[in-house]
Amino acid sequence: MNYRFLAVIVADLIMTAAAVMISFFLRWGAAEFWARLDVISLVCAMVMPVAGVTYWVARLHRRPWKFVSITDVTTIAFASLVPAVALAVIDFVSGGALLVPRTVPAIFWLVQVFALSGARTLYRAYRSRRNERKAFQGVYRVPVLIAGTGYEAEQLIRRLQRDAVTAMQPVGLLTSKPRQLGERIQDVPVVGLFTELEQALEDLHARSIKPRRIILTSDSLRAGDAVDHLIGAAQRLGIATLRSSRVLTEASQDPVQLAPISLDDLLGRSTRDFDLTSLRTFITGRRVVVTGAGGSIGSELCRQIAAMEPAALMLFEQSEFALYSIAKEMRRRHKDLTLEAHLGSVADPTDVLDTFREFRPELVFHAAALKHVDITEQHPVAATHTNALGTRYVAEAAMQVDAACAVFISTDKAVNPVSVLGASKRAGELYWATSDRLSREMGRRTRFLAVRFGNVLGSSGSVIPLFAEQLKAGGPITITHPEVERYFMTISEAVTLVLLASAEGVKSTESSPLYVLDMGKPVKILDLARRMIRLAGLEPDRDIDIVFTGLRPGERLSEALEYTGEELRPTAIAGVQATDSRPIEARILQAHFAALEEGVAKRDEEGLRRTLSALVPEYRPPRSLPRGASADLRHSA
Repeated sequence: MNYRFLAVIVADLIMTAAAVMISFFLRWGAAEFWARLDVISLVCAMVMPVAGVTYWVARLHRRPWKFVSITDVTTIAFASLVPAVALAVIDFVSGGALLVPRTVPAIFWLVQVFALSGARTLYRAYRSRRNERKAFQGVYRVPVLIAGTGYEAEQLIRRLQRDAVTAMQPVGLLTSKPRQLGERIQDVPVVGLFTELEQALEDLHARSIKPRRIILTSDSLRAGDAVDHLIGAAQRLGIATLRSSRVLTEASQDPVQLAPISLDDLLGRSTRDFDLTSLRTFITGRRVVVTGAGGSIGSELCRQIAAMEPAALMLFEQSEFALYSIAKEMRRRHKDLTLEAHLGSVADPTDVLDTFREFRPELVFHAAALKHVDITEQHPVAATHTNALGTRYVAEAAMQVDAACAVFISTDKAVNPVSVLGASKRAGELYWATSDRLSREMGRRTRFLAVRFGNVLGSSGSVIPLFAEQLKAGGPITITHPEVERYFMTISEAVTLVLLASAEGVKSTESSPLYVLDMGKPVKILDLARRMIRLAGLEPDRDIDIVFTGLRPGERLSEALEYTGEELRPTAIAGVQATDSRPIEARILQAHFAALEEGVAKRDEEGLRRTLSALVPEYRPPRSLPRGASADLRHSA
C-alpha cells in the first residue's frame, strides 16, 4: 500500500478515537469520564473498525488534503454518520451493559466532522502559504484588480495566489453592488464600484499600490452599463482589461490564461460546450460542397467542416478574391485535405448542375446569398436571381446527384418580410421545404433542411466592422433609429449549431424541418454603438457623436425568428429549436418560380416584387423607389 495512503488512514483513525473520547468527556464531565474510562475504551475499540471500513469505502485516503474542498467536507460528513450510528447500535445491542448516552453519537458526529475537515483545511492553508512563498520568492508580481465578487472571482484569487507562471497579485476587487464595499474575499478587499474606478485607484495609490491590469469575471461582463463605464475608464487610464479564457473550477488546476475583452463578451454571448461526435459521423469521409464559401458564414462552414476530415471539400464562390482567400487558408491549415475551388455563381443553373455532376457531393451547404438590405432593395433583379432562383438551382442539382443532405442558410429577415432580401430568402425557404417533401414522395434519399438565424458578430458589411471604421475615422457613428434592435450570435457558434442541426435533421423522419437557432435576447444597435465607443476608451456623445439617419426602405425596428403560426419545439441540441415549414403545393410553387425567372430575364423589378408578394403573402412591396434612394452604406444599422 502507498505509505501516504496509510498515513492518512492512521491519522483519520486517531482523530476518530479522540472524537469518541471527547464526546464522552463533554457528556459526562471529567470525574465520570475518568471513572468509566475502561468502558469508554472498549466502546472506542468497537467503533474503530467500523470507522476504518467506512473511510476506506468513502475513499477519504484518496482525496488529497492539499486540495480539500466543500465536496470533500460533504463526504466526510456522510462518512462520519456511520461510526456515529455504530455508537447508538452498541448501546442498543449491549442492553445497557456498555452505556452510551443518547447525545454522545450527535456530539461525536460534530466533533469528528470538525476534526477530519479541520485538519485537512489547516494542511491546505499551510501548503498554499508555503507554496506561495516558494513560488514568488524574488519574483515581481503584477498588481491587478478583479472585477466581480462571485465564485469565479474567488477561484481566480486562489489561482493567482499560487500561480507562479502568471505572477499576478490580486490587490483589490471591484463590484457593481454598493453593499459589498468593504467586504473581503480570500483576504482581498472590495475597494470600489465599477463606476468609480478613478476613486478606487486614488485610494490604492495613497497606499503605494498601483494596479496595472483589471481582470473581468463572467458575472461582471453581464453588468451592463456599469461594466461599459469600467472598461472605458480603464482605457483612458491606460490600464489593460482582460478576462479569463476558460471557466475556472476547483477541479481544474491549470494556470490562469487571460484574453483581451472583446465585443462578444460584452454582448453576453456565453460560450457553449458542444459534443461534436455526431458531426464527425455526419461529415467525416464525405464529399462536401459549400456555396458562398468566401462569405462570413460560408468561410466558417469551410473551417469547421475541414476540421472534421471530409473526403473532399469544394469551395463554390463567385468572388475571385474571396475564393482565393479561403482556398489559401484551407490549403495552409489542412495540407492533406482534398480541396477544389470553383469560381461560379449559383444564379447560373448550367454551371451549378455541371459542377455538381462532376464533383458528386454527398453534403451541400448553401450559404451563397446577397444579404444587404439597402442594396438588394435597389437591385431586386439581382437579389431574386441569387437568393430565390439560385436556391432553386442548388436544390435541383443536389437532388440530381442524389446528395444525402442539402442545408439552406436562411435569415430572420425572411420572417414577415418587409424587404426584397427577406422575401427572396423566404422564397428560398419555401422551395427548400417543398423539395424535401418531393424527395421523400419520390423515394429519393436527399434531405433538404433549412436553418434560420439572425445577425452574426463581425460579418462582412455588418454594423460592427462599419462602426469600427467610423470610430477609426473619429466618428460620427451613424444609426438609422434609436430603437432599432437585432439578434446577434458569434459566427463560430452559429455555424456549429448549423452543423449540429444538420446532423440531427438528416436522421429525422419529420417532413420539411426548419431549424431556428436560439439567438438570446435582441440587442439595441444604439447600445452596441455605445459599447464599442467605450471599448475604445472613449465616451459616447462627448468624444464620438451618434447620428440618427432614419429607417431605410426595407428596414424595420426589430426582427423575429419565427412566424406567429410556427410552433417551435425543442430538439436534442441545446440552442436549436425546430418547426415545420408552411405547406405549399408544388405546382403553385413552380408557377411562381417560373414567373420569377421571367421577371429576372425581362429585368421587370415591379413584376418581381408582385410575384414575391404572391408567393410570400406576408410581404407587401413598397411603391416604386428611385434607384439609389438609400444605398448609402455609411448609414447601415
